[in-house]
Amino acid sequence: MLNRIAGVDEAGRGAVIGPLVVAAVAIDASSVDRLIELGVKDSKMLDRRSRMILYSKILELCSTAVCIAEPRVIDAYVYEHALNVLEARMFAIALSKLKPLLAYVDACDTKPERFSAMIARMLDDEDIGMMISAAHKADRDNVLVGAASIVAKVTRDSVVDGVKRRYGDFGSGYPSDGRTRRFIRYLFTSGVAEDESGTSDSSRSKSHSNLISIDVSDIKLHHFHDDSMDDNGSSRFSFIRYSWKPIRSLLASI
Repeated sequence: MLNRIAGVDEAGRGAVIGPLVVAAVAIDASSVDRLIELGVKDSKMLDRRSRMILYSKILELCSTAVCIAEPRVIDAYVYEHALNVLEARMFAIALSKLKPLLAYVDACDTKPERFSAMIARMLDDEDIGMMISAAHKADRDNVLVGAASIVAKVTRDSVVDGVKRRYGDFGSGYPSDGRTRRFIRYLFTSGVAEDESGTSDSSRSKSHSNLISIDVSDIKLHHFHDDSMDDNGSSRFSFIRYSWKPIRSLLASI
């Protein structure tokens, strides 16, 4: 579309369980008001049922691209002190799929202009002219970014729900949740094994025409040490982020 604009946001950046999901939505500028009329807003301001209803309507109205980084990938970037780099890369990949003229993004960097410049450097050559506007709280202030936040949140929830079907309800999956912390301690002290069916597989998430998985093949792991590996070299729980410091301390004490 000649006048297509986009919004991009993430879900799961601060979680200790499950993937980081970045979603981009794009729509013709003349149709943005339709999202406003639907009541699209920041996913954090909506309950689960409302998110699901709006999610379906957003997919009907907008082109979408969803980029998923599994916990092992997130850990690799965190050990390199490069989580913002991972997020910028995911934003760029999603935007390169949709190719809008202008993209509004929620900035994870303390300096929004630095984050938008980082994304711009990572775009495909054919997308170099794309305009990127980054701002803090863009998910709250911009309806397109709000729409992206809903798509990202619903997609991530569907992956995390797969883990819950195997292990039971462990709360939010964020380290501030006492229920989540107790669940993680239980995993590493009870001898329970991960379900071989792959509950954290991103393929269990909602269907999208553009679904991209991120790997670690192109980063230099100068400081990477994988605390998730057991004596046989296989991951104990693929849905856990081992770069979270309390987990490393817990593993050291077992």
